[in-house]
Amino acid sequence: MSTAENTIQLVPKRKCGGCNVCCHSLQIETTGLVKRPNERCHNLSKGGKCGLYPDWPSLCQEYFCAWRALPDLGDEWRPDKMNVLLEFSQENFPPPFSGRTGFRITILDKSRVRSNYKLATFVASQIKNGVPCILSYGNNRGENPATVFLNVALQRAVMSGQNKAISQEILKAVNVCEKMPKQKTIIEDGKIIDV
Repeated sequence: MSTAENTIQLVPKRKCGGCNVCCHSLQIETTGLVKRPNERCHNLSKGGKCGLYPDWPSLCQEYFCAWRALPDLGDEWRPDKMNVLLEFSQENFPPPFSGRTGFRITILDKSRVRSNYKLATFVASQIKNGVPCILSYGNNRGENPATVFLNVALQRAVMSGQNKAISQEILKAVNVCEKMPKQKTIIEDGKIIDV
């Protein structure tokens, strides 16, 4: 759980509101808080508020999904509404994308991908502009989701300019992730360990 470079400018007056997707989906390992991926943080109340706030760990205070920083994305892009968690990322992108900041696109609900043309338009725009994009999917408790690099996989669909074709290719990438083995995790002595 990190925000690339931790220097992003947030959209004024845009707040998380009732969204707490990051408190469910992401792995958190910091002083005083250890949480496996795809598990609800034990500090969340039934109403979705953080029980540690305002004294929550700095890692949580400093994390912002990309929706909080991208003014072109409307309120419908809030992760709990879009069912997509969009994050800035500097993952191990392959050449020629190495070292660039791109996007990690975590799909939260596979059933909403096929008709999500806003997602298709966003992904196509990023790929056309040479921004590296990784799709992430897998919501089994305690397992890290699998990932697929989209820039090569979606190149032909993006060049077609057809949102339907792009959405179909995104769904194919989700299906690939679904079939891939996932990294299971456990918590041992206050640390997350891959098993």
